[in-house]
Parts: sequence; C-alpha cells; structure tokens
Amino acid sequence: PDINHADKHVRNTTARAFSTVASALGIPSLLPFFKAAVYRSKKTWQAHHTGIRIVQQIAIMMDC
Repeated sequence: PDINHADKHVRNTTARAFSTVASALGIPSLLPFFKAAVYRSKKTWQAHHTGIRIVQQIAIMMDC
C-alpha cells in the first residue's frame, strides 16, 4: 500500500493495514516505521492525511 497514492481508497486500506499491525505488534514497535513512512515521504498532503487516518484507525482498533 502507498501512503501517497492519489486514490483515497488505497490510502484508507493502507491506514487499516497499519492499524492492524499496530494492534498485533503494539504501538511502540510500529512508531519508528510510522515516523519514517510519513515524515520521509514526499511531503504531500496525501501522506499527511494518511498519517492522520492511521492514528484514527489505531484508536478505533484499540477501542479508544
């Protein structure tokens, strides 16, 4: 999945995949990869929006 993809459905699937991994491995083990993926991206609005969606999906998966 691509956090910079033009299609919002691909980005939403990416966010759900990240949240599933965070649920399985724990949020602390995912944070370094998350930071690298979002911060070192092409700095597009799509990447930033996907980062927000990832955090939202993690909160949903963790029942927050």
